[in-house]
Amino acid sequence: MNKTDLKSSISSNNVIKLREPAPYCVTEHDLELYLKVVNEPIVGAFGLPLSKAQISVKGDPSLRETASLRPRQESRVDRQVGKVLSACEWLLRKTGVYAVYIGFNSNEIRTESVFNPFNHEIHDAEALVSEGYLERHFVKIPYKKKMEAIQRTSSALHQGKLRKYLPKHWRHLLKEERENWVPLDKKQIAPIMVGLGKLRRIDDFYLRNAYVSLSQNLVRASFNCDGMYIVQAENFARFVEENV
Repeated sequence: MNKTDLKSSISSNNVIKLREPAPYCVTEHDLELYLKVVNEPIVGAFGLPLSKAQISVKGDPSLRETASLRPRQESRVDRQVGKVLSACEWLLRKTGVYAVYIGFNSNEIRTESVFNPFNHEIHDAEALVSEGYLERHFVKIPYKKKMEAIQRTSSALHQGKLRKYLPKHWRHLLKEERENWVPLDKKQIAPIMVGLGKLRRIDDFYLRNAYVSLSQNLVRASFNCDGMYIVQAENFARFVEENV
């Protein structure tokens, strides 16, 4: 998939359309059956709706049609994007942070941590890369221990007192999800951040914000035309190369 494919996909009138530029993508027909007939969410309790899926969601038509006419403005993140992305990579690899949201236009960095899993923190991008900020506000933990904490917390919730509220089929599916969950290799985090930088530099349909989740193994990328892509994290580097 090249820039032309991305442009035509974003300007489509379809609400949801699966891109299948590579063998790991399911067919659009399968996605339609799953989302419309089975009436499933785009990303639900068990992750993306179909294994190895890459999904695009179309945004507001008025924003899509005028995206190329709106002049691009340099944000505070753009002025030091390398430092910001490196900081986010460090957070995901070295601290309790398991998810990070990067607002390239809003200069907002939002983090979620295993040390406070039911809340998120909001940081200013410039403050994030200032001297001493990361060490002062984030707790370091080995990557393997963080992944184990995610699994233990998930297991404790699903097998604890709240289990009695779960329908039987949910219990089975959640158990299967826990047992089959494979943590993202931390070596893949750096290529993801490099890819986000490349998507931000696209001339016409550039990245507006992004969300990386280690617990769900996915990357959500939203563009200035209001279109959004959801890609499994291990496939994101490939997705980027096919779009820049």
